[in-house]
Amino acid sequence: MTNKSLQLLLEKLNHNDESCSLIYRRPLSSNVDYAKIWLDKPKFTDNVTSSDGPDVFYLIKNNENTFVAIVFDMIRDLHWFVNNDFRGNGHLTKAMEHTIIPHLFLSRNEQRITIKEIEIGKDNFKASEKVALNLGFEKIADGEYLMLNHIHFIENYNFGKDTPLDPNRIDELKKQINFLGRSLWAIQTELEMKFDKTDYSKELMDLVNQIRSHTWKLDDFYWSIENKNKFI
Repeated sequence: MTNKSLQLLLEKLNHNDESCSLIYRRPLSSNVDYAKIWLDKPKFTDNVTSSDGPDVFYLIKNNENTFVAIVFDMIRDLHWFVNNDFRGNGHLTKAMEHTIIPHLFLSRNEQRITIKEIEIGKDNFKASEKVALNLGFEKIADGEYLMLNHIHFIENYNFGKDTPLDPNRIDELKKQINFLGRSLWAIQTELEMKFDKTDYSKELMDLVNQIRSHTWKLDDFYWSIENKNKFI
């Protein structure tokens, strides 16, 4: 993603414009949200070879709950962007040091980043390299930086905060599960009527039943969480 696309995403978040994307967030701290974002909502017309799922981001807020910076996690690389109006205030460095790096190291033993002047310009390069070096990344090649996992990150890390869902939203999700199951059932029915009962049509029917069973499994899960929270 380009800096421009990351900037536009920040603007959408600050204007609560989620019309073109599916954005799911989990607060990790008062200033950082972990997010999985479907930049393009799944559509019936999507090509069957398109297997892209959500992209992973860290969204950084200031004390006024304005999103001021964003980190795109590409596993083998990170791409960060700070809104021009909030640069030089330490938002990115603090979020990386206290929240994002510890969270990254829950699932990996090292983190690499690429910072190249030819791609981002002289000023952005100097600023990004300064952040990286201050965080403890070591330069291992031209434009390449590496940080190895340190156990104290894991020992001191808080896993974030659960966000309650309204019962009405649970009902909506159950309807979505039911719709997916019935849609697959329609496909199974067509294949069965065209080719009679086959091992594959039976396999599809088993999957239909499995998907539809999650309407009540989701209900059970939700109420178990609700009951647990009552006693905390």
